[in-house]
Amino acid sequence: MAIDGKSLGTSFGINGGICLVALLVFSILRLKPLTRRFYAPKRFDPEVRHKPKKLQNGLFSWIGPVLFYDEDEMLTIAGMDVVVMTRLLSYGWVLFAFCTFFCCILLMPINATAGGVPDTNSGSFSNLDLLSSSNVKPEDNRFWAHMGAIYIVSAVALVLLLGFSKDVSRLRARFMSTLPRGGESHSVLITDIPCLDGHGAAAPVKAMNKLRHTISKVRAPGQSDFKDTELGPSYSSPYEGYKAIEDEVLDPWADARNQLAQGDAESMVRNEMETTYGADKVVAVNVVYDTNKVDPKLQRYDQLKSQLSDITDDFISKIKRRKTNIKRKQITLLPALATKWAKEKYQVGAKPVKVDALEYLPGEMDHLYQEMKADRESIKDSHVPAAFVTFNDRACANSAATGLQTYDETAWRVQPAPGDDEIIWNNLGMRYKQRSARTIIVWAVFIVILIFYLPVTAAIQAVVNLDNARKIPGLGKVADIPFITQVLQGILPGLVLKIFLIILPPILALMAKFEGKISVSTVDFSVVRRYFIFQVFATFIYQFLVGSALSNIQGMISGGISTIVPLLGVSAAQTATFFMSYIMINALGVGMGLLRVVPLIIYFIKDKLAGTERAKYRNWAKQPFSFGTNVANHTIILLLGLAFTCLAPLIAPFCLLYFTLALMVQKYQLIYVVTLPYQAAGRMWIDCFNQIMTGIYFMQAMGICVLLVKRFNFALLLLPLIVMTVAFHVVNLSLFKRPWTLMSLKEAAVLDARDHGDVSPSEVEAVKKKYLSPVFKVDEEEHVRVINEAIQVDKQLKGEPNDLRLEEEEEDAVKKTEDV
Repeated sequence: MAIDGKSLGTSFGINGGICLVALLVFSILRLKPLTRRFYAPKRFDPEVRHKPKKLQNGLFSWIGPVLFYDEDEMLTIAGMDVVVMTRLLSYGWVLFAFCTFFCCILLMPINATAGGVPDTNSGSFSNLDLLSSSNVKPEDNRFWAHMGAIYIVSAVALVLLLGFSKDVSRLRARFMSTLPRGGESHSVLITDIPCLDGHGAAAPVKAMNKLRHTISKVRAPGQSDFKDTELGPSYSSPYEGYKAIEDEVLDPWADARNQLAQGDAESMVRNEMETTYGADKVVAVNVVYDTNKVDPKLQRYDQLKSQLSDITDDFISKIKRRKTNIKRKQITLLPALATKWAKEKYQVGAKPVKVDALEYLPGEMDHLYQEMKADRESIKDSHVPAAFVTFNDRACANSAATGLQTYDETAWRVQPAPGDDEIIWNNLGMRYKQRSARTIIVWAVFIVILIFYLPVTAAIQAVVNLDNARKIPGLGKVADIPFITQVLQGILPGLVLKIFLIILPPILALMAKFEGKISVSTVDFSVVRRYFIFQVFATFIYQFLVGSALSNIQGMISGGISTIVPLLGVSAAQTATFFMSYIMINALGVGMGLLRVVPLIIYFIKDKLAGTERAKYRNWAKQPFSFGTNVANHTIILLLGLAFTCLAPLIAPFCLLYFTLALMVQKYQLIYVVTLPYQAAGRMWIDCFNQIMTGIYFMQAMGICVLLVKRFNFALLLLPLIVMTVAFHVVNLSLFKRPWTLMSLKEAAVLDARDHGDVSPSEVEAVKKKYLSPVFKVDEEEHVRVINEAIQVDKQLKGEPNDLRLEEEEEDAVKKTEDV
């Protein structure tokens, strides 16, 4: 049964009302002392260097400044990735603002007066179909207007995309010029280093020496010294005065074996880079250690540290509230999980033993810390085939990251270094062949998930179909109530689809990590791509086909096979009403994202229980944000809007409303609330570009298919438009791909001249520490502070003299922003 105007209006009223209430509540709570840090943490966080500007205290006075926030200032305080996200939302807003006025004014009167829908009361059609191309009769000359609209909307979308892409290139160059020296701007990550396989640099050399010794025993008299037969015979140059370089020098594996025989892994990597770029250009080399044996201890240490900090804060909170007879917390030690130290100290046998938390946790933490210190020395001879190299200038780092280090692509693979806080260290040990094999496995699993996900979604859609809902015992009379009917038709199908899609991004992120992605940003970009592909099939293609079939199932059955194609031509635009409902559900999710009800409740509870300013700070600061989910959600709305805007123009205002709300809400969140886990300098725009182009292709494909099904004789005149769009895509992608992902040599040289001077010794030491494995970066001062605080709390509870400070501490950041 088709969704009618009343059902869509009910859905719009309910979703709109909830969004308005959410905006009103947020506008009130952001001004309250108890919640203002939760809704604008970057204004209060002392670790934020560049704070966003103060907003006025009026109820809705924040909306204007947020929508028109200065882009240069936003680039400084939030980074290039935030600018790219707001650019994507601005593109959607501008495009659908045009489509709303142009398509609605031009096409809706033409559709409404065509008279192609026989009866809107039949159940197969609704009054909304009168406003779409479903109401236009086959072979009608009115389709010239639709064809012209497709040409015009395509041209506007492409011109806008070109302008936005140029701006992204310019803004990215400006952002890259602000990065400090010695970090990502001067560093590269080298993977697939030959002969480093996690067993220490000496292992390949020892194996090679053993092989040489064995061959020397069986070598025939007069036979030449051992040589790798795979390297081939020596080669003489045909040009006089030139001699071919020995294979052992050019072959990365043979050269690595020779260098490791004379030195260690770090000297080999340094020599490789110095040979290519000069000894004075390489300032630091961090070979990545194989920490697999120590990582479980670090993970356990971090858990104990977090647990001890929470318990300490809880006790301090109770002490401040003057509570008496405070019950001490106990921890149960299980025989199978207790460490050797704990078993000996607490005499853990075959049965679990309960121990005092403030006595056990500091001792266990310190014991693990001492073990890790000893293990750090033992693993310094064990490496994975990866290293971070820092250069003296940007030009060399840029050349290294964009060049081909050796003819063998499975060795010495160089790429720009990610930020140290986003590195997935366990994946640095994978080699190219292993990552390639895992990529194939991941894509196979993704296709399987897609195949099995689609029938489940279709079954749910069939169940929530109004006609089927009436057949469920007990729901027949309820489903006939007008308001319930409108809710079932206008809200439930889109809501169910949205709920099923929510669980997918975490699965895609796990798949990307298994695939071997080396940073959080590359995992996020992988989620953006795969989540968009999944939604194209699950949300658009499959729902389009299923929706078209369900809307006209009776006509197809009664009319036979010959009626299927004409009915699909009618129902193609008819399914747009379902996507309008789906877009409203997404808009509601965006609006509720501003209020963040569940995190707000958790914040209230934890804030009451927090005993120290440190505990309260952990509660409201550093709130997360995922580009992987949000970018794909925005681009799929772009695709849905473009696909139907020339066939069912009413979808354009819904898309405009979505992007208006998304631009307002997410711009506020990105500037004032969330802390990004990485700065990728806007590299995700290439995915945005390709996904926008996919939406334009779908608009043109939908147009030509519907016109052909409607037997419009000139439908094939859209083919030149598709060819021109493909040409635009190929040319501009090749034109902008490198500026979106790399720094130009000219920019690097200009910035090096601006910085004038080598990287200082302090910067070298900082970058060496920056790119050490986390096992080597455990803060000793923090370790001592956490344990000492727990000891003082323990003494306080026992009534012994102690140095515990119980006076209320006020944060400097709160004082400085007291008037916010």
